[in-house]
Amino acid sequence: MILFLRDENNDTIADIECFVKTEDDNSFVELHSSVDIHNYSKYLLNNLDNSSEIIRIFDYISELRGWLWERFFMGETNDPEKYDEVIEILRKFLKETAEKFNLGYVED
Repeated sequence: MILFLRDENNDTIADIECFVKTEDDNSFVELHSSVDIHNYSKYLLNNLDNSSEIIRIFDYISELRGWLWERFFMGETNDPEKYDEVIEILRKFLKETAEKFNLGYVED
């Protein structure tokens, strides 16, 4: 599943892809996050009054893979059965972010 944050022009600022990956007969939850620097920069320049918070949140978004492996699965096995739980956490966080910064939230 891919989760997007988009601006008022429907330009993608961030996309987060979460999926179950299989390598060497081992399945696990994997995550890739990307912040589009061009669209993010335009958005940031248009919202300088919230710039510190925007920078903090989008830095966190760019490091979501680290969150998955270093916090969510910390001390546990990365179990593909947890995929739905990971999606729900991401969905909640991104919807709250979208509401807070007047962005669109889209799932594909």
